Amino acid sequence: MSEIEKKTAELLKKNEKQIHELWKTLLIAKAKNLVEMIGLDRMKENTLEVLGQFSALLSSGTDIQMDDYRQMRKILGDLSKDLTLKNMSPSETATFIFSLKDAIVPVFQKEHKDDRLLMDYILVINRVIDQLGLYTFEVYLESRESLIREQQQAFMEVSVPVVKIWDRILMIPLVGMLDSTRTQLMMETMLTSLEDNQANVAILDISGIPVVDTLVARHLVTAASAAKLMGAECIITGIRAKISQTLVQLGVDLSGFSTCSTLADGLRMALASTEQRIG
Repeated sequence: MSEIEKKTAELLKKNEKQIHELWKTLLIAKAKNLVEMIGLDRMKENTLEVLGQFSALLSSGTDIQMDDYRQMRKILGDLSKDLTLKNMSPSETATFIFSLKDAIVPVFQKEHKDDRLLMDYILVINRVIDQLGLYTFEVYLESRESLIREQQQAFMEVSVPVVKIWDRILMIPLVGMLDSTRTQLMMETMLTSLEDNQANVAILDISGIPVVDTLVARHLVTAASAAKLMGAECIITGIRAKISQTLVQLGVDLSGFSTCSTLADGLRMALASTEQRIG
């Protein structure tokens, strides 16, 4: 540790109470949304803990990746994750730690009239706070990406529903674009439901798919083939005139599977296949 870092740590410790009061005042005045989100009591608790650790740890060095800074990283990391879940922006999240600079500088200015020495102190402070600010931003991004992945997974799970519409007959209504990930989920869900319900027929209704290209057609054939391997018949419904023309132009072969233009026709075919009647 350099002499200037040692003196900066001593100056922080000496003026800790004054800096803490100014930091709280700045947050309340300039970051109202932030304070409202985390709560006034938690804000006071976090600022006091961070500042106290900052004063103590600065004497150990300015690299926040050191083990000594672990607890401070945890405090800021937990705060950043919490604010991410509350839909706060990254700039609002980073304001918490960056506003500490504005609380420290005026206090240091009162203590030292030597501009050159004051600048050395501020450079040390900036070196650490900038690292902490970057750390909160990184945690924010990681939390945001994790949240998006969870939301996407949740959407995927509800985007491929399997409905038991009759005894031994299942229907899978497909809406929107059909990509590889969704196709895999559809097959897993469909095959599991076929086994659980002891179903003999699976109706894939594609009336909600806006565009059927080679990739989508390949996915449909894959799904239908998977059902066939389990001994179940797969009926593809919702094939409109335009889709039929497209499939012919693409040279897609669906001759091995039953197809219908409407879901009602598909249900009639499924009932006939399972030797059932309505009513």
